[in-house]
Amino acid sequence: MHTILTIDTSSTNCAVALLLGDVLLERVSEGQRQSAQRVLPMISELLLDAKIQLSDIDLIAVVAGPGSFTGVRIGIAVAQGLSLSAAIPAVPLSSLALLAIATVSESSFDRVLVSEQAREGELYFAAYQCSDRQGVELVGREQVALIEDLDALPENLAGSSWSLAGSGWERQCEILQHLGCTAAAQPQTPVIDNQLIARLALLRFNCSEAVEAAALRPNYVKEQLDYT
Repeated sequence: MHTILTIDTSSTNCAVALLLGDVLLERVSEGQRQSAQRVLPMISELLLDAKIQLSDIDLIAVVAGPGSFTGVRIGIAVAQGLSLSAAIPAVPLSSLALLAIATVSESSFDRVLVSEQAREGELYFAAYQCSDRQGVELVGREQVALIEDLDALPENLAGSSWSLAGSGWERQCEILQHLGCTAAAQPQTPVIDNQLIARLALLRFNCSEAVEAAALRPNYVKEQLDYT
């Protein structure tokens, strides 16, 4: 049995959960932008409800971004502190990968293009394929770029049909034309729930993707920016 703590402060509402075997306990902040004030008290409430100590947790999963810069930093800092204090391994999860696995979980498609709005006309963008081991496997790299600067898809996948996920599809025709592929369905923005975060974290843990506290970093995607 794995006891997994999940932390998601990457969006407007702060969410934390404890997965104890098949039982999920969770808390979501009622107000927006309350991560700094609410994340630690909500985790304490979960531990009390579950009647366990922090040291009983086997794995910490934290949504590392991309997302709200401030929110992501808060989540990473909290995960680092808890991981370090109780020597608990942690798995940082990409919010783009979570959108991808949520999409394939809700559909029959096994390939997903994820696009989210970024700043200055750019998009957070990534391509994923279903993977039994990893949940979803990244094709190429996650990137943030203007449409005309997005990486081409691998030759063996060019011309194929993809499902679309995320909020960054206002210029869908331009994106697909640039990539040389087609859409299998209209874009969707699936719900990322705590059960899904825990599920992906366990898959990634089993693939040896857990890290020590000092190695946790926000996933800003844009490599040339340094917010540390």
